[in-house]
Amino acid sequence: MSQAVPAPERYFDYNGSTPLGESVQRVFVETLAHYGNAAAPHPMGRAAAALIDGARARIARALGVLDEEIVFTSGGTESNNQALAGSAALCPRGHLVVGASEHKSVLAAAHALERGGHELTLVAPRECGAIASEDIEAALREDTCLVSVMWANNETGICQPVGELAALCRRRKIRFHCDGVAAFGKLPIDLSRVACDLFSLSGHKFHGPKGTGVLFVRSGTAIEPLLRGCGHQKGLRSSTENTAAIVALAEAAELAAEAARTPGDSPAALTQDLFESLRGALPNIERNGKGACLPNTLNVHFPGAPAHRLQALLAEGGFSVAAGASAASGSASHVLLSMGHSAERASQSLRFSLGSANTAESVAGLVQALVHAVHSCRTAPSQP
Repeated sequence: MSQAVPAPERYFDYNGSTPLGESVQRVFVETLAHYGNAAAPHPMGRAAAALIDGARARIARALGVLDEEIVFTSGGTESNNQALAGSAALCPRGHLVVGASEHKSVLAAAHALERGGHELTLVAPRECGAIASEDIEAALREDTCLVSVMWANNETGICQPVGELAALCRRRKIRFHCDGVAAFGKLPIDLSRVACDLFSLSGHKFHGPKGTGVLFVRSGTAIEPLLRGCGHQKGLRSSTENTAAIVALAEAAELAAEAARTPGDSPAALTQDLFESLRGALPNIERNGKGACLPNTLNVHFPGAPAHRLQALLAEGGFSVAAGASAASGSASHVLLSMGHSAERASQSLRFSLGSANTAESVAGLVQALVHAVHSCRTAPSQP
């Protein structure tokens, strides 16, 4: 059954997911003809394996790493889970240090390990949204075996001091994992210059296919597999590789890495225009987070306007935006709570993440719709 596609220019949730790039879609369809199992030694299998090896090399170049350091996964959630669980398995009952504003796939994995006997310290960001290196250092112990902090936050866009943290962990001989899902394709990333041991990617965040991802495992970093079976990918991730999706992922990764190095392709100006226009029409709003930030991301507090209600009103006009977490129930964003904001503020904030289809006209339309929605919320009778 067909379903009409909402207007792409009114889509302001690129941190949630992105459309397939045109060349990515073309490469995916073309590669579907290679249906052989890449683990098989026959001609069809060898052809698929060659394509996967080529894709691995392309992604490695995009990240500045070695081909053999790339492990294909089903996405960021799997990559994050393998990074934490696969590392913790090598240090039973060891100590983990994790940012309190991490993606839920990291936090849920960390809490599961805590229930299994590991000790966990969550380090909150400062009010600006960034975690201070000294706060991470203060949390380290003799038995700390892993630190996990994301490159940039998916809700606020605030960048973390990853270079400093990676260097700190290297000095202390502690493994460092970085969730790069929100940052890759928006910021230049060269892992040859950052001493992280593990790094996660998700294809659908940078115009690649859903169900594809990468876990970078630096050479010499031992890790237990999450999926066991026939020993694919040198035993690190058993499961028959999806050749077409992997080749499409490599196409998307190359394009995303190049775009991140080209300032002219950045939506930063539109993002700033959005905030300035909103602030001009609604003077009492505030931006959540300060400092270095993803160029496409804006998180705003709208006092007196519940985020889930704003989201619903905007949807009536065809606009797609995001609230923090569990927007349908009105739950407060755990990210904003970790920054020290009140539950009220956290449940009255929206995230806007811009991308290729957004225009000055669609931004103006969003501002108009938002102003109307905020006024509607503020003048509506109080709910019992």
